[in-house]
Amino acid sequence: MAKKRMAVLRFELPFAADPPRLTSEEMGLPRIVRRPAASYTMDVTVLDAADARLLRAGVVVAHRVVGGQGDWYLAAPAWAPHLPAERVEPVQASGDLPERFAALIRPIARRAPIGPLAGLTVERDEWSLRDGEGRAAAAVRDERVTVRRSGMTTARYREVTVTPTTGLTRRQRDFLVNAAVAVHGAVTEHFPNLQSRIGAPASGLSGFPQPAALSSSSTLEEYVAAIFARHLRGLVEADLDRRHADDEEGIGVVNDRLWAFRRDLRGLAAFLEPGWREEVERRLAGLAFETAAQLDEPVLGVVDALVSAVYAPPLGDESNAPAREALLQRVSQAASILDGRCQALTIDAPDERWAGALSAAQQLGMLISVAEDAVSPAKGLRSRCDEIVARLTEAARPSPPEPDLDGLSLQQAYRMGEQAERRRGELARLREEFIATWVGQARKLAKRTRKP
Repeated sequence: MAKKRMAVLRFELPFAADPPRLTSEEMGLPRIVRRPAASYTMDVTVLDAADARLLRAGVVVAHRVVGGQGDWYLAAPAWAPHLPAERVEPVQASGDLPERFAALIRPIARRAPIGPLAGLTVERDEWSLRDGEGRAAAAVRDERVTVRRSGMTTARYREVTVTPTTGLTRRQRDFLVNAAVAVHGAVTEHFPNLQSRIGAPASGLSGFPQPAALSSSSTLEEYVAAIFARHLRGLVEADLDRRHADDEEGIGVVNDRLWAFRRDLRGLAAFLEPGWREEVERRLAGLAFETAAQLDEPVLGVVDALVSAVYAPPLGDESNAPAREALLQRVSQAASILDGRCQALTIDAPDERWAGALSAAQQLGMLISVAEDAVSPAKGLRSRCDEIVARLTEAARPSPPEPDLDGLSLQQAYRMGEQAERRRGELARLREEFIATWVGQARKLAKRTRKP
C-alpha cells in the first residue's frame, strides 16, 4: 500500500486563472464538493500608523466584515505570549478600536495615531476533495485577494491551499501539483506575508529587531546596536506582559528593565552622543516608578529613543572601531581614574573626595557590565569591582555631624556625644581599612585591565 503524506500543498495562481482540475478517477480522487458554510467574501481594513510600525513589528490590527457582521482582529504570533497570537472581539456600538486592543499594542504603536492603512477584499472558496469511498481526502481553500491603498487597487493575488485530512499518496500529490502548474500556478512552501502583499512601508524593517549575539569580533556600532536591541526587546516584552496581565506586580519588572538599561547607558556614556544620552536620562528621571500612570510616558519615551537608535546607535568617530579594543581602552582609562582618586584618599579627606572615588568605581562597574562580552579580562573584573563598590559605599558615607546638645541634660548630652564618637570611629576604621588594602586592589585591577 502506498505511503500517505500529510504535508500541506500551497500554490500561487494567477488571479484570473481557471480553478485547477483536482479530480481524477484514476488517482482515486473522483469528487470535489464545495463547502458553502466556509466560503464567503470578507472585507478587511488593516489599521496602522502611517509608517506601518505595527505591521513591520509583526502585529496585525484589522476590522473585518463578513455578511454584514463586523469584528476586530488582533494577531501577533511573533510576540506571543506577550501579545495574543490571535484574538477577535465584536464591534461595539461606538465602532471604535477596542480600548483593550489599543492598550495592548501601545508599547509598539507608541504615540502614533492609528488609522486605515490598506483595504483587502478576500473571496474565499472552500472545497472537500473526496476519495473513491466518499471520504474527505483533503480540504482545498482557494482565496482571491484584492489589495487597495488610498482607494486604488495596488495588488491582486491568489492562494490555493490543499490540506490533507486522511493523507495523500505520492502519485496523488504529484497529480495535484501538475494540475496547478497546468493553470500557470507555482508551488511554494510558504506564501508571502501580509506585509509583503501590502508593500512599502509595511514591508520595511521592524523597529524591534531580534538581538544579535554580542561578540568580541563586532565593531563598536554592531556591539552597541546588539545591546540596544536586547534592552528594547526586553523592555517592550515586560511592558506588554504588564498590560496583558493588568496587574501592579508587572510594574516592578518594568522598573528592573529600566534600571538595567540605565546602567548600560551610563556604562556606554563615553561613546554616545551627549545630547542623545542626556535626553534619554531625562526620561528616566524618577526611577523607580510606582504606578502604571507614572510608568507609561517614560517607557514610551525610552522605546522611541531605542527604536530610533537600534540600527544606527548615536556614536562618534569610534563607531567602526573594533568593539574589543575600544571597550578595553575605556575600561583601562576608568580603572586608572579610579586608582588616581583612591590614591588621593586619606582618613580625614573631605566627604566629597570619598564620594568622587565611589562615583569612579560605580562608573567602572557599569562599563565592565557592557564590556564583558567583548573583553576577556572584564569577565573576571565584575566581582572585584563589585567588592570595591561595596567597600567604598560604606567608607564614603558622610561624616556624622556634630550633635545638637541644646536643651539636653548632661546625661543625655554625654550619651549622644558617645554615639556620635562611635559612628566617627567606625567610619574612620572603614576608611583606614580601605586605604590600607587599596595598593593591592589597584595592582590586581591594573593587571586585568592592561592592554595586551
